[in-house]
Amino acid sequence: MNTLQSHEEEFEAGTVTESGYAALDDAEGYGAASSVGSGSVSIDKVWQAYRQGRSLWLYCKDKLMFQPNTEDELADWCENNFPACYGEYLRRKKH
Repeated sequence: MNTLQSHEEEFEAGTVTESGYAALDDAEGYGAASSVGSGSVSIDKVWQAYRQGRSLWLYCKDKLMFQPNTEDELADWCENNFPACYGEYLRRKKH
């Protein structure tokens, strides 16, 4: 089964594979508070990897891997692909 939990180590390393992307997309599409909350935790792991200076490799819908070099590029990827999960991540970050 493709779950967010099965991709935790990848997210912590700063990588979102096609399969990890699909798990995030499922959480985003389901839309339940618990699913979006879990997705936001995964988004947080990717941000933590970025802040630790890791090189990020993020899957995109066009089947190419994207390597953001700035916070703005990472924020755009999150917002464009997982707006609900990213929004929840931002809300949690404020508190």
